[in-house]
Amino acid sequence: MLDLTRRNFLQSAFVGSALGYGGCRSLVFGERPELRFGVVSDIHVTTPESASLFEASLRYFRDRDVDAVMVPGDLADWGLKSSLQYIADAWNRVFPPEGPSGKSRVVPLFCTGNHDFEGWWYGDMAMDMHANGYSEDEALSKLGLAACWEEIFHEKWEPIRVRKVKGYDFISGEWQGFEKIGEWMKANGARFKGDKPFFYFQHPPLRGTTSDSFGWADKGVGFAALKDFPNAVSFSGHAHHTFNDELSIWQGEFTAIATPSLSYMGVPKEHENGSGKRDGAGQEAMPKIDARRDLRGGQGFVVNVYRNRIEIERRDLEEGGEEGADPWVVPLPMASGPKTYDPVARAKAASAPQFPVGAKLETYTRNTETRQGKWAIVMTLKFPAAIPPKGLRILDYEVRAVPKDGSTPLVKRFVSPAFHKLARFEPKKLEFWFNVAELPQDKDYALEVYPRNWYGTCGRPLASKTWHGKPGLDKAKR
Repeated sequence: MLDLTRRNFLQSAFVGSALGYGGCRSLVFGERPELRFGVVSDIHVTTPESASLFEASLRYFRDRDVDAVMVPGDLADWGLKSSLQYIADAWNRVFPPEGPSGKSRVVPLFCTGNHDFEGWWYGDMAMDMHANGYSEDEALSKLGLAACWEEIFHEKWEPIRVRKVKGYDFISGEWQGFEKIGEWMKANGARFKGDKPFFYFQHPPLRGTTSDSFGWADKGVGFAALKDFPNAVSFSGHAHHTFNDELSIWQGEFTAIATPSLSYMGVPKEHENGSGKRDGAGQEAMPKIDARRDLRGGQGFVVNVYRNRIEIERRDLEEGGEEGADPWVVPLPMASGPKTYDPVARAKAASAPQFPVGAKLETYTRNTETRQGKWAIVMTLKFPAAIPPKGLRILDYEVRAVPKDGSTPLVKRFVSPAFHKLARFEPKKLEFWFNVAELPQDKDYALEVYPRNWYGTCGRPLASKTWHGKPGLDKAKR
């Protein structure tokens, strides 16, 4: 029986268009995936209450009739045995064991990350652990991870292991084990050769693939292990990038995907409101976007594997599984198909966001405080939000103080306040500011604001009136 709901019709039309057959094949044959699995990462469970979003996500995946759920590491925020038990309890409430095997029909695909081994001594997180009545005496690294894992999950723990789900292979590399994937693939890789995709997951990104895969990544061992397998699809966590990040999917020698976090998001560095530092530099005045947000903001994927393609749906799990940006569609077989997500080609083809016709930039100075509580005069910019190109989102806005004498401009970037959220949360108007003390001295200049997409492509700017020097700074108390 065909399922001709509006959503399925539109999705079939989109996929068909992406693959060049106008949607007719999916629509006519009522196509169903050969495999469907959910993916979340960095769930960072601490107390029983902190597992609530993970459990809600499992219920969503259950309702989507998944065959498996993958978590590429950082299961336990503090790396404690009790946290693994809370995860197992949540799983069993949603996917209770069935039959004499005592296992659920849905397969858990879990691996460990750095927090599962080391989180009990991570600074303020360790302070939270003690404040909540927990102790490093139950750290997995002290009790023995393998023994705890097998006791709680009833699954043999190995540094590298293979699970099979509906005929598809899933290989995982543990935090203390993924370094061996190269030698493991040399010994075992022959059986994964061919057109049929297989899935590899580890916690750190594979170096040289997805966004931030240099700062957070492994040492290149994952890339080296998979580079001769064009049918490989890797999933990683650790970087906490969001589902709007168009650089979280990469295609080269194989396909790599960075999974968004279920617990908190990563805010891009080197932005006035998104610095990697907790407090920011002494002159930074604009408040930082909150990354941890009480372990809220969960996002993930639903992966559908068809005979001729893989679809990765991007989902906001905090909002009940609401769909994010357009799904990523990878044609199969990957060895001979187009590299749809080659980063260089995508960057060249990506359209720039543009401001609405008639938009104006308003600039003025005012008093406020820096992040350190020091009085400051700030340059404030107000303007309407830019319009992103279809299928993409805006990452940030670039502000330039451009001297009239042609000398080097000052450049600042501000993360769009809803860069990490569903499109409906984008504000209609924006306001950014920075410390006047950083502006050019004894020069005339104009302020220009450029909207940018995830590839760094700028749209046409809005420009301000001419300013001179550091306005109002002479009135500041030194």
